[in-house]
Amino acid sequence: MMEAFLVLADSGNTDQTSGKVHLLGAGWSLTGPVVPPSALAGFLRIPWHDVEDDFAFHLRLVDDERHPVEVPLADGTTKPIGFEGGLDVGYSRPHEDVARRIPMNLSFSVNIPPLPLVPGSVYEWILDVGDVEVASVRFCVRPEAAPA
Repeated sequence: MMEAFLVLADSGNTDQTSGKVHLLGAGWSLTGPVVPPSALAGFLRIPWHDVEDDFAFHLRLVDDERHPVEVPLADGTTKPIGFEGGLDVGYSRPHEDVARRIPMNLSFSVNIPPLPLVPGSVYEWILDVGDVEVASVRFCVRPEAAPA
């Protein structure tokens, strides 16, 4: 069974050679009220018997009621906030038997521009691998300060 978790950070970078993720300001759950740029890191542990092909993933942002959060576009329409990508397991297949005694680890990071989120609200990033939700992380946007 695949295990996964997400971490919020101020910024992140994935080393394509080693698969390691480098994070700055990791582990927060409270931001704003003006939402700055941020990053989302994902970490997956996959049993070797489940490793067959590369994985498609989707990150989606939802509100406290799990409705998709959308941003306005220049043409007047809206678009759900999210990211899609693939996880290449081909490079991670070790030839050493000892490496197969632990789950395969895959990791990634996504840098996120400032988002127009509502102060005083709770949001959740959800990670889907294929059609299965495997991890999520919730965070809150501080309310705006009351005028003095």
